[in-house]
Amino acid sequence: MGKVSIRYGVGDPDGPLARLQPFDTHGAMSAAPYAPSSTGRLPLPWARQYDSDGRGPGIVYTVRSYATPIAWVRADGRTVIPPVSYSATTTRHQNLCRAWLGAAAPAEDGAAAA
Repeated sequence: MGKVSIRYGVGDPDGPLARLQPFDTHGAMSAAPYAPSSTGRLPLPWARQYDSDGRGPGIVYTVRSYATPIAWVRADGRTVIPPVSYSATTTRHQNLCRAWLGAAAPAEDGAAAA
């Protein structure tokens, strides 16, 4: 798999985000068809949710900004995008995920309720 452009290759109807395909960009955004074990800078409640989702129902797709999971798709089809603020670059990555992976998990669900 070659590198894709975040500007032109990731966010479109035929792009890897919309099709849940793995990719790596020339920058800090990447995606994998599994749950990488590192949680990077994910806050502890969301890191616990990520680990829990990985155990069951399972995670079938993870998008990372730098080394931090910023969005994941569970095996039951639910997309989780934690409402966490990071850098301007990661915010752009999160917005691409919101646009092409679907709605974010409500704050009342998952880690926010824990």
